[in-house]
Amino acid sequence: MRRVPGVVAYGYLFFLAIECMGRGMKTSFKEPLQHFLEANAEHFTELVSFVIGILGTALIQSSSSVTSMSVVLVQEGVMPLMIAAGIVHGANLGTSVTSSVVAFATETRPLTGRPLEDLRTLLFAPRSSGFTRAVGAAVVHDLFNIITVTGILLLLELPFGIILRSSEAGARWLAEMTTSSDGLLDLLAVISPATYTRPVSLGLLGAGIPGWALALVGLPLLFVALKGFSARMKALVMEGVDLTDLPQVGDTLLGRTPLDTFVRGVLVTIAVQSSSATTSMVVPLAAMGLFDVRKVFPFILGANVGTTTTALLAATGKLGQPGFHEGMTIALCHLELNLLAVVLAVVVPGMSEAVLRAARTLADAVGQTPALLLVYLSMLCGVAPAVVYFLPEAAAVAFLGAVTVALVTVPWWLQRLALARQDHEAPGLG
Repeated sequence: MRRVPGVVAYGYLFFLAIECMGRGMKTSFKEPLQHFLEANAEHFTELVSFVIGILGTALIQSSSSVTSMSVVLVQEGVMPLMIAAGIVHGANLGTSVTSSVVAFATETRPLTGRPLEDLRTLLFAPRSSGFTRAVGAAVVHDLFNIITVTGILLLLELPFGIILRSSEAGARWLAEMTTSSDGLLDLLAVISPATYTRPVSLGLLGAGIPGWALALVGLPLLFVALKGFSARMKALVMEGVDLTDLPQVGDTLLGRTPLDTFVRGVLVTIAVQSSSATTSMVVPLAAMGLFDVRKVFPFILGANVGTTTTALLAATGKLGQPGFHEGMTIALCHLELNLLAVVLAVVVPGMSEAVLRAARTLADAVGQTPALLLVYLSMLCGVAPAVVYFLPEAAAVAFLGAVTVALVTVPWWLQRLALARQDHEAPGLG
């Protein structure tokens, strides 16, 4: 219980950061940014904003922060819904660089004191099976998002806009429900975070602090709030667990059945407000042999759903006020996108196996040549976004589709080839 006041304090800081960023952006940047977007309307497509979402999330390693900032910008009328929706799509891809870095640092050989030789060993010498398991647990998150969120849902969203339209309808219904009753409005006035954060931002502006400075204060405050909230909630989640008892830690995080594992992924990520943190937790445990990538996969699916609560919380800051509908649209877009990706993985025959097969294939290759993990990350966060950004939209869509098909088919073909080779080399019976 002693940690609860800290959780409440960091929760308030989170909403205060959202308020400061939104108020500051609206005050100083709304008109210039709107003029810029209008002047470049043809260039700023949903696909371009998708690239921005990838790069922004890879840079700051927090999809929660990127989606929350998108919510704030649409709430204040600074950013169009379509662009914010594209950023939300991209945020899913850049979020697990942290877990890959943790995996890369796993099972390294002792240093010899000869820098060039140590570097060559680090990058090119095969490592243990524990390293391969750690890489598989780290990259399965990316590959799930590449195949389902980008390769299927984004490519369907671009021509049809189903997710954005349904999210708008859901947000409109919530907005109407919250404003249809005076009693409910009175209740919202009490429980809305804006009631307690707006006086602070207005007071700072009234004291002469310019809007741009208020927005700049809000940004680091958001990171501090999420980091502090994450650390304290992680301590609450793991309270009473002997951290030296690795099997107990594994069971506490992942449970014993796929459904239990999925639910724990949702709840742990809601608690710590960071899918990067929750996925990074399981990488060292996978390296120790407590579980493999198949066991981790439902946890990753749950983490993908749990991370959407940050944007939902950010959207509630405008309960019963102008901008609530727009912010909630983006929050629901994030939620619906990740829920549909989970449905695809569970319902579509062979989809989960395709993701797991791709993760194992990449992990096996990286286990033999660790530098390939760095090549993979540079492709994910550098080369691929650049290709999508500079290509015409039709060619970019074709590129994303081709990558998705390759991720599904090439590992399958390699697996069949390996099985055929084993059958051919197996000694005959006789």
